Amino acid sequence: MNEIQPLLVQLTEEFFNNLVVSAKVTIDGIVYDKPIAHTSTRYGLRKYVKLTNEQGLITRAALVDAHGRELYVKDMHYQKDAQGYAIAFPLMIEVKEVKVNG
Repeated sequence: MNEIQPLLVQLTEEFFNNLVVSAKVTIDGIVYDKPIAHTSTRYGLRKYVKLTNEQGLITRAALVDAHGRELYVKDMHYQKDAQGYAIAFPLMIEVKEVKVNG
């Protein structure tokens, strides 16, 4: 029997957590570099990006690594006004058993 151990899931989440350094958010066609505002591990790994003063149509948000490579991209269509807004990036790793016939 082959089973992925919980340790592998935990180490994978830790790797991703350490890999993400910031976010890029596109608002009205302008790309803003934003810091990660909060990280939660309560229900799986989640990264949060807060928008405060920016206003306009949010069309895209992406988590990036230290080299600027996009790791997690969300296409969006949200009109942000003067109120604050947070974008959540949930990372859920699930283990599924695959049966191969033959």
